[in-house]
Amino acid sequence: MSEHSLRYVDNGSIFTRIDALSKLIWVVFVIIVTFQLQTNLARGIMLGLLVIVTVIFARVPFKSVWQAGPIILIMGLLLFVVNLFTTPSTSTIVIAGISFGEQAFDRGLEFFLRITIMVLASFIFIWTTDIRDLMTGLVRIGMPYRYAFAIFLALRFLPIVQQEVDAVKAAHAIRGRASNSPIRHRIRLWQRYMFTVIVNSLRKAESTALAIDSRGFGAYPTRTYIKNFRWTMTGIILILAFVAFATWLMLWERNLLPF
Repeated sequence: MSEHSLRYVDNGSIFTRIDALSKLIWVVFVIIVTFQLQTNLARGIMLGLLVIVTVIFARVPFKSVWQAGPIILIMGLLLFVVNLFTTPSTSTIVIAGISFGEQAFDRGLEFFLRITIMVLASFIFIWTTDIRDLMTGLVRIGMPYRYAFAIFLALRFLPIVQQEVDAVKAAHAIRGRASNSPIRHRIRLWQRYMFTVIVNSLRKAESTALAIDSRGFGAYPTRTYIKNFRWTMTGIILILAFVAFATWLMLWERNLLPF
């Protein structure tokens, strides 16, 4: 996976011009509404909306979406498979010649759609938001700047950790054909990956902490920023439009609309 799949993509799209807090509120609303939806059809419509946002409004490069695909889908697929074989069912459905429990399939699809929607919405936020703008926005609404800076560092370290994983995988690949090795050997390799990545991450965290302390970070109760936060009209429109869409979707799936 490339180091750029979890980075901010400044492509001048509509979504990148929206302020960070409006997008954060939008992500929270997406997650809340997703758990209020009662049918998989409605959840599928919500997922389709996020795909449209990713491709058209956020204009995220296809390469970034493709590289992040395993992260977006793997947890949802895992929960789908687990529920498919553990949820009791009273009836069956046949898909591609294979019989599944109807209730188990619906339950698994429910978890898959929920997780995928939440992860994709979070990735849209990461791809379209400069984390420095998020930090200043959080301070603007009253969060202590130390906590806001901690969130900034957490998001900043995501692509760095991803880069470490790529470097370790490349180093192991040079020493042998890891991709063609047996499953047991690949599990051992992943254990080594995790150990190396954790150690390197701790070293970087220690270096960052020393650099912060040496510059006197936290010595004053407030601090200034090069770029001040401001709410954007497009952000307000995004929130209002999504609230309207979510209201319509929940009423529609409950058959409460006259049409």
